[in-house]
Amino acid sequence: MAAETRFDRAHAELVVRSLRARSSRDGFDLVQPLQIGWYNAVVDQALCLEDFGSGRNLGVVIGNTRALWPKLLGRLQTDPALRAAAHPVEQYTETCIAGAVSALGVPASVRWSHDVGERPVAMQRLAQIAGLAYLSESHLSVHPSYGPWIALRAAVSFDVCADAIVKAELGHPCGSCQAHCLPAFERAVSASGEPRDAADIRANFPLWLAVRDACPTGRGHRYDDAQIRYHYLADREQLLAAAGIPSGPDPIPS
Repeated sequence: MAAETRFDRAHAELVVRSLRARSSRDGFDLVQPLQIGWYNAVVDQALCLEDFGSGRNLGVVIGNTRALWPKLLGRLQTDPALRAAAHPVEQYTETCIAGAVSALGVPASVRWSHDVGERPVAMQRLAQIAGLAYLSESHLSVHPSYGPWIALRAAVSFDVCADAIVKAELGHPCGSCQAHCLPAFERAVSASGEPRDAADIRANFPLWLAVRDACPTGRGHRYDDAQIRYHYLADREQLLAAAGIPSGPDPIPS
């Protein structure tokens, strides 16, 4: 049994290293492991991740910094199907991460942050439990280095024992949001109202952007203006323009 446990631990570390290397090539440069049971123990059943029969099995949170943007734009230039997708970032995310997971050859289950249907995940809470990003009072996930300039994309469960993963307590990177982000957050909430949806966020996106800009952590890692506008406004024409692609349908091959 001891030998099997050592093998399982080594296997989990190899899975994380391999997934990190594959995901980073596509711009998904945040890959943080955890034991699935840490998360499942504190959320409602509907939000639980697949644990393959053991809460000690490996879970991984995948996200990105601004490193995603040039990778995405490059793929758009060469992939007509991605250019035609209704939601190019979501399509790119699913294609890249699903491919990276499948290549590992390990039984796995993937959930997406953009899927709010039958398989939702409390992604911000998951990221905090994993030690990736702190969920602040202003509802931002704040990375210790990159601040709020990150996106959480996927949660992956593996049928691999993760006993070697040590749980880390993640402190508030800024100490408090009281002097910086909370006043901006309250202004954005006041303008958008509650409950609010994506249309409310788009209509008031400068106020919501101001919440991120108010955070003192990670300011050097701020997204560029084109990436910011796309993430808040989801304007496909603006995205294609950023990739240097003329608007209109792709030419039909002769």
